[in-house]
Amino acid sequence: MRHGEVRGYMMASVGRLGRLMTLVLGFVLAVAGQAAAEPDMPDREAERERFRAAWADAGRGNQAAVLQAIIDLQGYPLTPFLEFELLRQRIDQVPEVVIEQFLARHRDWSFAGALEGAWLRSLARRGEYEALVRHGRASNIAEVRCHLARADLAAGHTDQLPALVESLWLVGQSQHRACDPVFAWWRRQGHLTPELAWQRFHLALRAGESSLARYLRRYLDSDRRHWADLWLSMQAQPYATLRESRRWQDHEQARLIVETGLIRLARSDWERADGAWRLVRGHFTWPADQSGRIQREIALFQAVALDPGALAAIDALTPDSIDQQVLEWRTRAALAGGQWEDVLGSIQAMSLTEQARPRWLYWRGRALAELNRPEALLAFASLAGEANYYGFLAATRLGQDLTVCNEELPADGNVQRRLMRDAEFERALELWQVGLNGHARRTWVSVTRRLSQAELKQAALLAASQQWHDRAIHALGNAGAMRAYPWRFPLVEKGQVTAASQRWDVDPALVYGLMRAESAMQPDALSPAGARGLLQLMPTTAAAVARRNGLRYNGQSDLMEPAINIPLGVAHLAELQSRYDDAWIHVAAAYNAGISALGRWLDSRPLTEPDIWLETLPFFETRDYVPRVLAFATLYEWQLQRPPRVLRENLLPGHAHPGQGFTCTP
Repeated sequence: MRHGEVRGYMMASVGRLGRLMTLVLGFVLAVAGQAAAEPDMPDREAERERFRAAWADAGRGNQAAVLQAIIDLQGYPLTPFLEFELLRQRIDQVPEVVIEQFLARHRDWSFAGALEGAWLRSLARRGEYEALVRHGRASNIAEVRCHLARADLAAGHTDQLPALVESLWLVGQSQHRACDPVFAWWRRQGHLTPELAWQRFHLALRAGESSLARYLRRYLDSDRRHWADLWLSMQAQPYATLRESRRWQDHEQARLIVETGLIRLARSDWERADGAWRLVRGHFTWPADQSGRIQREIALFQAVALDPGALAAIDALTPDSIDQQVLEWRTRAALAGGQWEDVLGSIQAMSLTEQARPRWLYWRGRALAELNRPEALLAFASLAGEANYYGFLAATRLGQDLTVCNEELPADGNVQRRLMRDAEFERALELWQVGLNGHARRTWVSVTRRLSQAELKQAALLAASQQWHDRAIHALGNAGAMRAYPWRFPLVEKGQVTAASQRWDVDPALVYGLMRAESAMQPDALSPAGARGLLQLMPTTAAAVARRNGLRYNGQSDLMEPAINIPLGVAHLAELQSRYDDAWIHVAAAYNAGISALGRWLDSRPLTEPDIWLETLPFFETRDYVPRVLAFATLYEWQLQRPPRVLRENLLPGHAHPGQGFTCTP
């Protein structure tokens, strides 16, 4: 459709909104590729307010108001976002040329992928296959690819179609219903073989899609159907099926099913897996690598459970089965048992690269100290100058001040002005200012990929100046500016944190440390589990805390407001603090993994020294999370100009050193 045809389309539109819509679309086309005229002194804040109001109108479906705002805001950097939203809402009515040209001009904008996907789905839904073929061949959207296959089928272009349909078929989850007609054609043509069905059956099992696997059973031959039934039985009742497997024939498929069941069972109950292995291992002829994998998994989770026999089980493995993960858990099992020679031996069996990591340097020093070997001082000294959890612990054990050497970040006006002249960078900051945070972050990620380290540092300063702290933190990390502590550990919402900390008697450094670990100071952070805001509260937890403490809370959207999130989060921390007698390794562990998980760990794991208890937690996420919180809290003690107490009081209570503070030795 050319401009004359667009004009005809416009003339055919009826109603005030239709006429206004076509007027704006025509205007958008007319100015394509031209620089929009801007006022001499644009009132940027007024433009932002006008944009925010128009975006709210778009959310309410008030398209006439949005159209008027598009006309009013020509020259404002974010006006195309209003055009995008209007096009998205009217995606089924907009001419092909309008979308095509709009996407061509905004290919690298954060909304382009969503708009293109909506448009391609619209074309497919409306059966406009000629346009879909012109514009959708590069799409990776399964629904679109299936409609393209249907277009090829309708046009009789079937030479390459079987390979395309096979690629759509061989996935571990159910495909969009748009695929059904081409799957049916593919099957009628005889392309669905039992072997392909068997491949997809395995993909479905690996993806945990048992319902799909049961559906696929119908396409298997009788022999494979027999094995499929055994697979499904192993998925549903692993222990009972493992016991039954003693009656199976010694076959490759049988061994594979048993191996999968044993490994799955070992991860939840190593003792039952070990018992089942003893029952079945003599019934099958096991290749060495297969039996090695089974025994490795059982021994590994025996160590995770801190069973006293774990070291012997690991030592009985073949050398090929002992990898870094096994050595780490051999170390932890030895820690839990106070077997310091074995701790040292496990670490020394690691690669030199692994031995040089702060975690294992620290535990090597601990083992040497427990064995009264003088090398312990050297081991701790090699760590004590580092501003991280293990460095802080090593310095505390030596009775030294903690080392925190700040890197100043002077502003470079030339670089900052160059960044602000970059349209994409300006757009990222402007999106943040108007509250389109998702688009802002996607745009920021895009633009910062092409910045040098020096530019990243200046970009971080600009982001921090606009209170966009999570982007400043990420930019400085990518620039290697790990010592830019005032920017990487900002004192955000200081009034709110101070007031809440005083009200509920929670150390503000610990509040900040947990906040930094939870959200990287992103007020609108949303986790996959649904936790929200700076302190990543679950809505159900927030509601309960609000009721118990008389705090304001009117629903999950409130949690994106720091003024609501922080008091609720600190009140929740105070409750945990009271529950666990001020033991912050337990408070932080419960905050991360939940009260139930912590209860299991407290009941089932030895209550050894705090640093050992923490190192031997079974969840890797919590095992790394709690040290991160405590190290961040220590850096916030430095920020708050307080002496460091958090690590010493929570992890090394017997190593009091009244004069300990912070230092920086060049």
